[in-house]
Amino acid sequence: MSIPNGVPGDASSGSTVIALHSSGAHGGQWRAYAQALPPGVTLHAPDLLGYGAGSAWPAGAALTLDDEVEPLAPLLHGASQPVHLVGHSYGGAVALQVALRWPQRVRSLTLYEPVRFGLLRRSARTEWREIRSVGGEIVRHVLAGAHARAAERFVDYWGSAGSFTALPAVAQQRIALRMEKVRCEFDALFADPVPPAAFAALRKPVRLLVGTRSPAPARRAAEVLATVCAGASLARLPGAGHLAPMHDPSRVLPWLPFAAAPCWPLAA
Repeated sequence: MSIPNGVPGDASSGSTVIALHSSGAHGGQWRAYAQALPPGVTLHAPDLLGYGAGSAWPAGAALTLDDEVEPLAPLLHGASQPVHLVGHSYGGAVALQVALRWPQRVRSLTLYEPVRFGLLRRSARTEWREIRSVGGEIVRHVLAGAHARAAERFVDYWGSAGSFTALPAVAQQRIALRMEKVRCEFDALFADPVPPAAFAALRKPVRLLVGTRSPAPARRAAEVLATVCAGASLARLPGAGHLAPMHDPSRVLPWLPFAAAPCWPLAA
C-alpha cells in the first residue's frame, strides 16, 4: 500500500513513511492511518515475508531478522531522502533491524512495543522466561500441526482470554494459516544476536510507545531500548494494550510522525 494524502504534521512534504505490521497481520493494518497523511507525504505499508496475498511461509523454513529487511531495501533506497520508520510489535523489531542495516537511510523510528526479546535475555530474566514459555508453547502447537490451537494461544496472549474465539471463523482460519511464519518469527527473535551496544549507536530519534495493559515482556523490551538508544523517548499510554495500533488507532495516531499535532518533540 502506497498512499499520499492528508493534513500537516511532523513528516514534511516529500517525506516517506514506511509502516511495518505486527505478527499475524499484514500491511493493511495501517489503512486507517492513511487519512492523516500530510500533503506530499507517502506512506508505504508493505506486507512482510509470508504475509502477501496468496503467500504462505514454507513449513520448516529458517528465518532471521536480516532476511526480513532485504525485501525492504528498494523502498529505503528509492526514497528521495531518509525515511521515517513506524512499526508495531514484530514490525517494530524489523524496523530496528532496518535502521541498524541502513542507518543513513532512516530519519526517525516510531515504534509501538518493538519485540526485540533478545534484550531481555540478561537484563529482565522474569520477562524473558515468560515470553520464552509462551513462544515455546506456540511453536510446539505449530510443529504438532495444531495451527488453530497455536493461533488461539497467540491471539489470547497479545489480546485477552477469549479474543480468538470472538473472531469470525474466516479470521480464525486466516490467522491459523499464518502460524508457520509466526513460529519462525519467535525463533528469530529468541536467537537475535544483536547486543545492546548496537542500538546505542543509532544516533536518531527513536520514539517508543507502550500500553500499560500490555504483556510485561513487550513493555520491558521497549523500556530496555529506551535506556540504550541515545535518542530514545518513551511514552506510556494508560489503559492501552499491545494491539492498540490495530484496535484503537485514535490512541496511537497522535504519536506518529505525520500526525496533525504530534505528541513527540520534533527534534530531528
